[in-house]
Amino acid sequence: TMVEDILTKDGRAVGITTVKGDSFYSDTIVSAVGREGADWFCEKCGEIGVETTPGTVDVGVRVEVRDEIMQFLNENLYEAKLIFHTPTFDDKVRTFCTNPSGEVAAEYYEGGLAVVNGHAYKAKEYKTDNTNFAILVSKNFTKPFKTPIEYGKKIAELSNMLCGGMILVQTYGDFKRGRRTTEERLCRNNLIPTLKDAVPGDLSLVFPHRIMVDIDEMLQALDKVTPGIAADETLLYGVEVKFYSNQVVVGKDFQTNVAGLYAIGDGAGVTRGLQQASANGLSVARSILKARGQAN
Repeated sequence: TMVEDILTKDGRAVGITTVKGDSFYSDTIVSAVGREGADWFCEKCGEIGVETTPGTVDVGVRVEVRDEIMQFLNENLYEAKLIFHTPTFDDKVRTFCTNPSGEVAAEYYEGGLAVVNGHAYKAKEYKTDNTNFAILVSKNFTKPFKTPIEYGKKIAELSNMLCGGMILVQTYGDFKRGRRTTEERLCRNNLIPTLKDAVPGDLSLVFPHRIMVDIDEMLQALDKVTPGIAADETLLYGVEVKFYSNQVVVGKDFQTNVAGLYAIGDGAGVTRGLQQASANGLSVARSILKARGQAN
């Protein structure tokens, strides 16, 4: 059941209400809404006076290459986490969520907003010959800007507008030449897309120039680590956006300035990724037990 509101009294969290009209009361409320719920929680923070700071939004593309291009990294690392500061703008760009022998996939947020993602199956019969991973550009904002989640959504909405609500795909060869990928050129491309209904297009009509340059420079840098990534056949899917931009101010115990309300995970801007978020859940539980005098 979806939570509708967080209840407070005299500056303290006292419970929640649901969309069904039910109310539940407690002196301890933990918000762990995830990336999809980040926008909702940001709105609620404003309503009840939870302190937040302008956060970071990660926008970029999902890259698809042949397995052999990523073979060394795939065989020697569980997942390569590579960070690069671009020479032109000194922006932080990183790789994320590598899927060896995987598939590129679309996922949908509230309102039918289509963004790109990727996954891999354990079963051999579902494996492909391609590896996919995300390249994400981290954008930090300062006052007076305070809606980084909306910024990321607007970029994704623009891509959806151009592709009829589908995912856009462009070869790196067309990307660096500043031209749109066409159906005819995509059919001639040596690398076959695993996302079959992706629409050939032009990412320069979606991303700001700065992000385009960041993506290009990251691919060139990665090509020195794993030669072949910056090949003309490499596929770039857009848009990949991570909606954990709402950064809630919390103490060491993850409690907000509203007493009794704790905020954890990606949806609060505290963590980035499943492993960190899982550990965050354990940490806040220990903090709550300690506050109640029940810690071991």
